[in-house]
Amino acid sequence: MTAADTLRIYLPLRPAALADAQRLQAWAQRAGVEARIELVTVLPDQDDVALAIGDFPNGDIWKKLPEHALIPAGDWQVVQDWAKSSLPACPQSFSRFTDQGRGYEILPGEFWLDDCTQDTFDLAMAPPEWALLQQCPKAGGPRLALAESCTGGGLAARITALSGSSALLQQGLVTYSNTAKRHYLGVQAKTLMRYGAVSEETAQEMLHGLLREADLGAAITGIAGPGGAVPGKPVGTVCIAWGQRDGPQQLRTCHFPGDRWTVQYASGSVALGGLLGLLLC
Repeated sequence: MTAADTLRIYLPLRPAALADAQRLQAWAQRAGVEARIELVTVLPDQDDVALAIGDFPNGDIWKKLPEHALIPAGDWQVVQDWAKSSLPACPQSFSRFTDQGRGYEILPGEFWLDDCTQDTFDLAMAPPEWALLQQCPKAGGPRLALAESCTGGGLAARITALSGSSALLQQGLVTYSNTAKRHYLGVQAKTLMRYGAVSEETAQEMLHGLLREADLGAAITGIAGPGGAVPGKPVGTVCIAWGQRDGPQQLRTCHFPGDRWTVQYASGSVALGGLLGLLLC
């Protein structure tokens, strides 16, 4: 492909691979190629370069044209290989997972930067959940547990969408209510009373509850909106804790802009970035 071409990326109407397509779109644009994402039920007739991700009723016929590529949803390695062989070379980028808007935000909570700093990762433009899975051996590696409140299991869904995720994820709990946080994770009633469900203290105790049985853990509690704000804690306030059972543990309070989905997705990306930091340091 050249900068004069337009890459069309097709997804089915229930696009499990939407985030991957958005990442590929950002990659193409960084390489100087315009890219458009379209949701279709049947892949259209066309002769120019196009990529489809997912299952389509006419996929087998459509992909016979040399200009077309059809990739299963969730197989980032194949997407990556296609992009490297089909797109013009582009500058190296480094991923940073934060609520601070420095760099080019390709997906909520993830920014691409040109320079490597202490808090960036050389992920070759890979999704953080895919990169995390690559860091863990297929068997006998660290086992991960998740406790999610405002993200409602979204982070676990991102990980389990990938083949081989059972080698990493041990369990995921959606402890949406205070009662669930107390019953399943051992969060103390006095902590919830004094600091509230959306607090670093609560996130820390959620993490401690996870690490009773897991090697790695991440806990998320926050206000995804559009309602739920309280004095001192506006919509988008999210407290995230991650760490190892016998190793370092970290806490961060983030303030994400955007709608409910944006806050939820960004929260998961920051948690993934924290877990990657533990494994790559």
